[in-house]
This record gives sequence, C-alpha cells and structure tokens, in this order.
Amino acid sequence: MSALDDFVARRRAGAALLDGLADTLTTVEGCETQTHQLRAVAERAREGRFVVLLLGCFSSGKSTLLNAMLGRRVLPVKVNPCTPILTEVTWGEAPSVEVRRTDGTRESLSLEEFTREYQLRTASTEAAGAEVSDRFGTVDRATIRYPLPLLRNGVVLLDTPGLDDDDQRTARTLSSLPDADAVIVVLSATRFLTDLEQRTLRRDLLPLGLTNLFFPVTMVDLLDAISDDPERDLAALFRRGRESLGPLCMAGDRDRFDERFFPLDGRGALLARYDRSSDAPRDAVDAQRLADSGVPAFEAALEKFLVDERGRVQLEHLQATAERIRAELARRADMDRATADASIDDLRQRQIALEPEFELLRAIAGRVGRTVDRFVERQESLVWQDLRDFMVETEELLPDAVAAFDLGSIAGLDLLTSRGRTRVEDRLRAELETWLEGRVASWQASLRPRLETALDDLRTELAADAHDFDALSYKIATDFAGHTFALPSMQEDGTPMTPLERWFSVAAGAVLLSPGAMAAGWSDGYEGMLKGLASRIGVRLAILTLGALLGPIGWAGLALYVVSDAVLLVLTGGGQLRRLRQEVASRLRGQLVAQVDAARPAVAEQVATGFRPLRDALVQAAEDDADELQALLTRTVSARERAAEDATKRAQKWSAVLEDFDEALGTLS
Repeated sequence: MSALDDFVARRRAGAALLDGLADTLTTVEGCETQTHQLRAVAERAREGRFVVLLLGCFSSGKSTLLNAMLGRRVLPVKVNPCTPILTEVTWGEAPSVEVRRTDGTRESLSLEEFTREYQLRTASTEAAGAEVSDRFGTVDRATIRYPLPLLRNGVVLLDTPGLDDDDQRTARTLSSLPDADAVIVVLSATRFLTDLEQRTLRRDLLPLGLTNLFFPVTMVDLLDAISDDPERDLAALFRRGRESLGPLCMAGDRDRFDERFFPLDGRGALLARYDRSSDAPRDAVDAQRLADSGVPAFEAALEKFLVDERGRVQLEHLQATAERIRAELARRADMDRATADASIDDLRQRQIALEPEFELLRAIAGRVGRTVDRFVERQESLVWQDLRDFMVETEELLPDAVAAFDLGSIAGLDLLTSRGRTRVEDRLRAELETWLEGRVASWQASLRPRLETALDDLRTELAADAHDFDALSYKIATDFAGHTFALPSMQEDGTPMTPLERWFSVAAGAVLLSPGAMAAGWSDGYEGMLKGLASRIGVRLAILTLGALLGPIGWAGLALYVVSDAVLLVLTGGGQLRRLRQEVASRLRGQLVAQVDAARPAVAEQVATGFRPLRDALVQAAEDDADELQALLTRTVSARERAAEDATKRAQKWSAVLEDFDEALGTLS
C-alpha cells in the first residue's frame, strides 16, 4: 500500500467517525444543524481531491510528462502549440473524455477522437491564439477519465494551455495557482528558463509566496545529442536552477530545492510504460529505463508532499470540526445543567428581558465594522504612498539601470537602418521590461511584512471591542442561567480562544479557505494564520493596485512608447547609442510617478476591494457570535419544552454524547 493509499484510508476512517457522531446526535433534541455539519464535512472528506496543476510554455514537454505519468499517449504532443484547452484528468474505470462548453452542453468522446479533434492545427505560435478563439472559444474544459492508480485516490491532474498560447487563457491559468494543492512548472533542458519563463517566475509566482511548487526539467536525454559535454551542461542546469528557482523552493527557512527540482527523461518514462506498436500500456514495465528516467522519484516526491502537507491539513480539518461541535454541545450541556431548576416561564421571561443586551452586542459588532473601515481607509493612503515612494526610487535608479543594460553586439550604426533600429528597440525594450518587472516583483514581495504589521495593529485596535463583547456575553449568559456561568470557546489545542482570536480566525478562513489553501497557516497556530492572511491579502493588493495603475497598456506598452520615441529623437538629433540610453532614461523618468498620481482614486478603490473580504468577515464573525449566543438561549428554552425526562436523565444523555465525541477525537488526533 502506498503512502497515498494509506492516507485515503485514514481520511475515509475519519469521515466514518464523523458520520458516527452525526448518528449519535440524532438522539438529542435540537442538534439538527450540528448533525448536518458533521455529515457535510464527512462527505467532502470522502470526495476529497488533490488538484495538481501543470504549468509551462509550449514545447516544454508538459504533455509528454503527463502522458508518461499516465503510461499512455493521452494528450497530443507536437513541437508547436497543440493543447489549447484546460484539461483535467480524473479517475475512471475505463478511458473516456467529456468536453464541457460554456453554455452547459457536454460532448462525450473517445481518447482517439479527443486527440484528433481537440488539438491545434496551426504550426505557428502567432496563429495559435486566433485558432483557439475560432475553434475552442466556447469550450470551458475537457475531463479525461483514466484508470491511473494515483487518480483513484482523488488526485486531479489539471493540464493547462501553454503560457504563451493566448493572453486570456494564460490569465485564467495563473488565476488558478492559489487554489492548486501542488503546481508543477515544467521546464525544458534544451531551452532552460526562457525570458517568458523567467518573467512568469519573477512576476507571477515569486510574489505569491507559494510553497507547493515542483520543477521537473524535461528532455535531459536530448543533451547527449545536442551538447559536446552533456555532464557539464547538466551541472550548469543544476547551477542555474538553484540560482533562479531556489527562492521558490523555500518553506520558511528550509531549502527544498533538492525535493522540488527533477531533471527528467519524460519520453523514456513513457516508452518504459507504453508500447507504441500496440498503442497500449506494456504488459511488463521496463523497470530500469523507468528508474533511469527520473520520473518515479518525481512522482514519489509529489505523492509525499500531498500526503504529508496537504493531507495533514485535511485530516486536521476533520478533527477541528469535531472539536468545534463538541465545544458547542458542551456549552449547551452546561447551560442545560445551569438552568435545570428554572421553570419554562421563568426562562422565557429572562430571555425577553435580555433583548436590550443583545442589541448592545450587535452595536459592538457595528463598532468593529467602523474600526475596520477606518483601518482600510488608512491602508488606501498608505499603500498608494508606498507605491509612489517606490516609483520615485525606481525613477532615481533609472539612469544607472539603463546605462548598465546589456545590448550585446549592437552598435550605434544599427540606428541607421530600419532593421537595425528594430533590433535596438527590441533589445532595449526587453532589458527595460525585465528591469521594471524585477522592481515591481520586489515591491509586491515587500507588501507581506508591511501587512503583517498592519494586521497586528488592527488586532490591537479591536482588542477593546472584543473585551466589551466578551464581558457582555458573560453577563447575558450569567443573567439567563441565574448564577455565574462561563461560555468557553476553545482552540484546537484546548486553550481558551478570545472573541478577537475567534473573529480573526473566521475572517482568515473566509479569505484563505480554498481547495489548495485549506486554512493555510492553521497548523502553525494563530500567529501563523495571521501571516498566511497577510500573504494572501498582499498578493491580492499587489495585483489589484498594479492593474489600476497600469491600465490596458501595461509595462510593455509604456516601454514600447518610451524606447521607440527615444530612438526617433536620437535619429533626428544625430546622436548615437550612448545618447539613446540617456534619452530612454530621461523620457521614462517622471512618467512612472505621474501614473501613480493619476491613478490614486483607482488604487484606493482597489485597495478597498482587496480588504473587503476581511472587513465583511470580521463584522460577520462578531454578528454571528451574538446570533449564536441568542440561539443558545432559544435552544435551551425549546429543549426544555420538548424534554419529557428529568434533569438527571438529560445530564446522562449529554455525558454519553460528549464521551462519544472524546473517543472519536482521541482516534482522530
């Protein structure tokens, strides 16, 4: 049994325990909500998925690697772009394909029909985008079902169009990154870390702070054919990989490069598992060729990650659900015991008399909203000012940066011909875009620690409101019970959780919870959760504010304008290449800051948009706490009305239910 098989068995056992607890609650009046919650979480656990997203440029070997993992040529493989649609590969008893369109219609196909009908016919990268729009514009995605053992355990392989196929589909691919359990960034040994790949890593991946990236490097087998010294080139590939990808292979202070970087022979692995002559999996796998390909080691590392890290969070979610519901039941049991001697009429009168107190609780929730609103307003100004200061610094560095641009063998004489001017423009523009993107990426990364500090300050601001809320809740419970009564709210480790921590936990869950980021940071405690929250909001703010700043032209459009205009000025002024560098720096200087100034309202609006989920979730958490306390009182009265047995029998029933939960939690932990 593999580690993934064992994990799935444990996850199913945990789901069965939650179902058993739900069965237990059917014997207790008024526990319908908790029963439904337990069954819903158990069902999601049984259907649990691990989404593994494959990312790469065309002809990087992405489809070949996926075919090697499947042991059959399922996806088309060509040297030109050929995978035009999002394709998910899931478990099925027999191979089949279903294509879903944006209008909701579905088409069932065989693997052969899919390979024939749903691949690009063009041999040109430039023409691929047009063909995608014409032939596949109405396609949402394709689902391939295949009997691969890995897929039986809920793993879904999500193959994406090449990053350079089409801007719209590239944006869709990148938007899926935070929700993937693991991201496989496929690179090619024959054109390792192209400009586009480096730009994607620097601009789109590094600022996200993802810790679930894998970097298989395909086609290492071709080094023997194209290199005079394959061993030297392979060592250089490792060296460049560590330099460029090392920062993306960190988890805290731990360097995971050796666990995430895998030179592979994807074609060799495919042929070790697949017989081309019969177009079917081999009866006996060529074990030596498969091991030499490096693919099994890569698959083992991926499986270990899914089990040890993503799987652990899924199991902890089962335990946390059971602990939370047990805490709710314990409160109900304590309230039932505390009010055992009170009459139903007396309890109703106490409940009515406490209505003004609940209005005060909701007023505190309103104060929370106003406090967070003021916080967001400050962030609107601070983020804009931070971005403006950053652009001022960028402009100050411009002259030296442009002076240091590597223009290779380009000479001033190149400006005298049309073809030469184009070469100069392209080289300058590429250097300028790369430099600007590097600067922007560093600004994006700087947002996280700033937001960690800002969120910590917000927590301090909300402490007084949380204290008032806690004191009033305690008073309401005590007045209703007729004597001193505690309302414990516990964390997963059994320690008390204050309202403030509870509100932030709920708010962070609203922002972070996704298939791939299930309560990210939960396992690292409350402080880790806040760091995860700051990271996610920082990424969102960076994307939103830069989008508001740059508009439709982006950095590329600005660089194109500046470089082309500067070349024209140099030509008309009779200068040469050195003057061109000076002209580029001079004409760009002032424009970056001017863009920030002009976009201030739009940047402020996007900052508010970025914080809105947190703001709404914090207010909702406080309101939900008030509603839950009021519901506790209502359930106590209703249960007393329905209960035929005496207080002693009810207490025995509560004890039995809580004992069942304790036993289940002992098994889950």
